[in-house]
Amino acid sequence: MTEKLAPGQLWLGACVGAQLLVVLFCVIKANAYRERPLLLHAVATLMGVLTVQTLIGRYAVQPRAAFLLVPALAGLQLLDLVSHAGGLRTARRWLLGVSAVALPLLAGASLASPWFSVAGMVLWTAVVAIVLARAWPQSQPWVWWLLPAHIALVLAAASVLTGTGAPDLDDALRLGALLTVWSASIYVATGWRGRIQGETRARVNARTTVDPLTGLATPLVLAERTQAARHLTKRYGHPSVLMVVHIENLGAIGAEFGPEAAESAVLAAASRVRDALLREGDVAARLTHARIGVLAEGVAPGQAASTVATRILSAGLKEPLAAAPAEYLRFRIVLAAVPVDDTSPKQLLHRLNARLDQEVQGGSERRIATVAAEDLLIRTDFNSL
Repeated sequence: MTEKLAPGQLWLGACVGAQLLVVLFCVIKANAYRERPLLLHAVATLMGVLTVQTLIGRYAVQPRAAFLLVPALAGLQLLDLVSHAGGLRTARRWLLGVSAVALPLLAGASLASPWFSVAGMVLWTAVVAIVLARAWPQSQPWVWWLLPAHIALVLAAASVLTGTGAPDLDDALRLGALLTVWSASIYVATGWRGRIQGETRARVNARTTVDPLTGLATPLVLAERTQAARHLTKRYGHPSVLMVVHIENLGAIGAEFGPEAAESAVLAAASRVRDALLREGDVAARLTHARIGVLAEGVAPGQAASTVATRILSAGLKEPLAAAPAEYLRFRIVLAAVPVDDTSPKQLLHRLNARLDQEVQGGSERRIATVAAEDLLIRTDFNSL
């Protein structure tokens, strides 16, 4: 018959298992979201598990020396956690020096005398308290989880470093429980911080890639995609077309129905242009209040004029505007093939806009104008046309 485990052994196994689960979750999330603090916390938690093993097993490594490496790794992780906080240059240097240099050296010295480990833990606790006090106002709300975590780690240090007799199962269980509280709390704090920073990065990225009014792309995205299309044309002969769509009657709508109707017309125009694009790879960007830039990949100018541009014109006339029931959207389009020379996307759009200005001022009846490649490359200003 197998020997029945004591309740203390079961609880100790549960604590160690919980820490190993934290390690697993840290590795998975760190690889998925590229979070280095989670990898550091996984290593620190594994060192905590090793300390528990040295406490209950017959190993050459002393528990005091093994345990000092836990706060050393935790300090390195804390450096990443508070990297966003300003005014911590000196405190961060102290924390780096204590965690990366002093504690490993004191861990080796603690084999000769336990007072080295006590001194190292006191020094580390003081430096961490200074760092957290300065970073606290800039780290809400996730920083609250660091408080129980570091309290548990300090109590665990007191349990290990002040022990005089031979460690028993109760000592190991106490240490395992405290390290579990520390590991779980740090994991929650790190995950919460990562989520907040991820949302911040997403908002910043949205400001540079999405127009807040229409939901179309920004001119920066259009320029980048145009440059990428140019490389495809150079390498594979893969044609692309750049066009500018002008809302011709936007001024009349605003004058007759008011500025709110004009804003509604801009939104409707953006939606209809987006719906008229043939493929997901095509991109539309808002250039000005009344103009939208479109990049159609994989089509020549003639094909783009008969497909993409025609669909955009038809989309404008498909149904009247909700804010102006008697009005439709009347578009005028100028397009050209993306050249393979080094003309920047900004210059291409400038020349297309200049040609479109001429089409609008001249009152031409044609709604789609194709600019020849030689005109687009040679002309620096369409005012001379």
